[in-house]
Amino acid sequence: MQAKRTEEVNVIRMVKTLAATTRTAPGFDRPIDDAFWLDIISKYVKQQQRALSEFEQAGDQGAAHVKEIRFEIEYLAPFLPRTLGEDDVRRLVKQAIAETGAAGGKMVGRVMGVVMKVHKDEVDAATVKRIAEEELG
Repeated sequence: MQAKRTEEVNVIRMVKTLAATTRTAPGFDRPIDDAFWLDIISKYVKQQQRALSEFEQAGDQGAAHVKEIRFEIEYLAPFLPRTLGEDDVRRLVKQAIAETGAAGGKMVGRVMGVVMKVHKDEVDAATVKRIAEEELG
């Protein structure tokens, strides 16, 4: 704050607010540890990624927010675990298809379940779903 880095301060405040909201929610009973903060940061980044796509579609009206949201995503990225690249995810999806014997678009959920069960922190669910849909046609 003293260094007048308001963009960073804003990101930290938003993450802390999300954490406070989560902690005070009814039924919350988990410890405040690294896994908790990782979940909070992941949730916030996903939220910002959705907002980014909406503001990009808004064109000139959303241009001011796009820069801010991109900064927030980039600022928080080092705190998140590295995710596998698309080629690696495609390999995992193909393995899951072979394991389950999946055929057809109705089996996407089963393939996703197999991949996500083992590699939850390593892959993005949306990417897994997209690739599974491509592979299963």
